Amino acid sequence: MKTLTRHNLITATVAGAALCFAGMASADIEIKGNNKQTVKVKGAVLNAAIGMGAVAKQNLSSNAGNVSIKGNNTQETEVTGAVLNAAIGMGSQAKQNLASNTSDK
Repeated sequence: MKTLTRHNLITATVAGAALCFAGMASADIEIKGNNKQTVKVKGAVLNAAIGMGAVAKQNLSSNAGNVSIKGNNTQETEVTGAVLNAAIGMGSQAKQNLASNTSDK
């Protein structure tokens, strides 16, 4: 089992926060042809909602929103390390999609 160092934990936290903010924007997604989405993480992926009513959304090589695929689509996520999805606090939600299509905004 690999131990997370302080540097790796900070990096994972910053990356997770950046991905959470990036995932906030959702739009209609329509794929009519070849599409390939690949994410390779060497370390950790963190998605956390901490506090009352907090919401964290994270999508890795995923399509989120109103998704319509009328052609080829390949999505791949490779994580060497750990994936953490946590909701801490009353009414908090942490949603995470890895290599998936979701209409759940």
